[in-house]
Amino acid sequence: MLTNRINRLNQSGLIISTMLSLLATLSAMPIQGAKPEDITQLQETRECETCDLSDANLSNANLAQVILSKADLQGANLTQANLRNANLISANLIETNLTQANLREANLTQAFLSGANLSSADLRNATLKGANLAEAILQGANMTQSILSLADFSDANLSQSILTLAELKGTDLRRANLMGTRLSGANLKTANLTAAQMTNAKLNGANLNGAYLRGANLSNAFLQNADLSEANLRDTNLSGADLKNAKLTGAFFCNTTMPDRSVSNRDCQ
Repeated sequence: MLTNRINRLNQSGLIISTMLSLLATLSAMPIQGAKPEDITQLQETRECETCDLSDANLSNANLAQVILSKADLQGANLTQANLRNANLISANLIETNLTQANLREANLTQAFLSGANLSSADLRNATLKGANLAEAILQGANMTQSILSLADFSDANLSQSILTLAELKGTDLRRANLMGTRLSGANLKTANLTAAQMTNAKLNGANLNGAYLRGANLSNAFLQNADLSEANLRDTNLSGADLKNAKLTGAFFCNTTMPDRSVSNRDCQ
């Protein structure tokens, strides 16, 4: 009798252990949306173009140099994932969680990242030309020397991010939050910064030639040696801004609040 009870207890323990192991396996698997065969292909070949990886749990995954062009990663969890040198051209990363992800030197040309969370992500030397990052969160992200020309950052949160020497020519930054952002030496030529919040932004030596800054808030911004020639400064707030040696040739002033808080209407018609 005692032996039978011990055997039953051992069997019960084995069943419980098996169930716990199964639960652990299931919790580690991609959640609904991702195709199991695509996950397998990614793991075995590191190439998964046009794959369905939506809602996949790939946090902390080592995906360096993978090819995921045109892949569907919408809603996926890529927190702290290593995607250095990854090919994500035209990939769907809408509302994807890329918090603290390593995207250094990754190619995200024309990728879809609207609503994605890239807080504290490493995007140094990454290419996001023509990418859609509308309403994305990039707070504290490092985009030093990244190529961001013609990208859509409208309504995005880029506060406290690093964009030193970044290429932002023709970029859409309407209503973007750039408070405290480092943009020293960045190329913002012809960028659309309508109603952008740029309080305390560091734009030393930045190229803002022909930039559209209507309604932008540049109070207490650092603009030493910046090029603001031909920039549209209608309704722009420059109160407390440092414009030492800034180039303002051909800039448009109308209802512009100057660094000394006076208002310039020089070019109003």
